Amino acid sequence: MQVIIRNAGEQDLDMIIELWKELMDFHKIRDQYFSRSSDGHEKFMEFISGHIASETSKVLVAEHDGNIVGHCLASISNYPPVFENKEYGSIDDLAVTESYRRTGVGEKLCQEIQKWFKEQKIQRIELRVAVTNEVSTSFWRKMGYRPYIEILYKEI
Repeated sequence: MQVIIRNAGEQDLDMIIELWKELMDFHKIRDQYFSRSSDGHEKFMEFISGHIASETSKVLVAEHDGNIVGHCLASISNYPPVFENKEYGSIDDLAVTESYRRTGVGEKLCQEIQKWFKEQKIQRIELRVAVTNEVSTSFWRKMGYRPYIEILYKEI
């Protein structure tokens, strides 16, 4: 299977949005907190469109036979000024459509994002993963990521 990893463009937004909807619905099954709003896809389109145009962000797509089967959004973020290290890479979103999971598409997207971070002189990459999503938790551990901060919550 020949999957092409390339920079996303405005022409890819509709397919990226469909992937985002699939990802959100996948999360919602595991945690109702991830229920998307009626205009969530429109807000996400604005959000990711801004990242496509940004110099401090990278949006990649995985394409197979003219279809977008995965995407990854990453950005350069800043630590608070009290830390010696000023910048870090943030993987903000990575989604692969269900029929292409466990085929290496996510790994290829991850590798390309890591190359971009290295080109930007970024030495640390961080991401957030929903602990209720066993698929992505397993994937990120396989990619070499490990926890360093636990985010706790309480609904009141």
